[in-house]
Amino acid sequence: MEKEKLFDKLVINEIKTQSDFLADKIKEMIVSRELDDGFVFPNENEFCKKLNVSRSTLREAYKILDTQGFIRRTKHGTYIKCREDIAKQGNFMASLELADNRELIEFVCALEPEAVFLAAKNIDEEGITRLEALMNECEEVADNWRELLVKNYEFHAYIRSLANNNLITSALTAYYDIFNQQIIENIYSRSTDTSAFRKESLQQHRELFHAIKNHEAEKAKNIAYDHLSYDIYELQFKTSKN
Repeated sequence: MEKEKLFDKLVINEIKTQSDFLADKIKEMIVSRELDDGFVFPNENEFCKKLNVSRSTLREAYKILDTQGFIRRTKHGTYIKCREDIAKQGNFMASLELADNRELIEFVCALEPEAVFLAAKNIDEEGITRLEALMNECEEVADNWRELLVKNYEFHAYIRSLANNNLITSALTAYYDIFNQQIIENIYSRSTDTSAFRKESLQQHRELFHAIKNHEAEKAKNIAYDHLSYDIYELQFKTSKN
């Protein structure tokens, strides 16, 4: 697609703060790779005319994107940062939004089982009671995949909180919405017949719960890794069929 046509997506056509709208749209095009790493934006006057916005609106949108870590502004122009540079600068949230499925999978497989390991070591009776209730709530909505997505999120989020490590909790919470959208929800949306997958996943929840309840940290960690691997296999299988 020609760059001129791409910019048509940036034209404001709904009621919203113009700079926020414009920043969101540009970010979407960066994340989707419609705009490449290192892309240099047009001269401000030309760009404003093309988008039918004021220079203050454009500059405020640039400021938002600069703060988020997606672009760099210099006296020579404004350009999109390379993904590698964003990562090296330690901008975790921007890197997370730019991550592909491979990077998301490797990240979660490296970190989530460790959170489960810590949860199994730290859990108390109150935590056991709450985790069991969340597990049961997942099973109660097993036939409704949209409700199950919500309950599954709550189940795993609570386990992460049991790790009692704010850095791990923060990192995993930040990634989980994207993981849910790109991995878990994708599995369900690709097929109407996901009952077998859901049944197996819920059985893994139960095995995970008992390992955590019994403070079997290493066993819980391995179950968590297997649980993630099952999700990933299912995604790859559905993708290959389509």
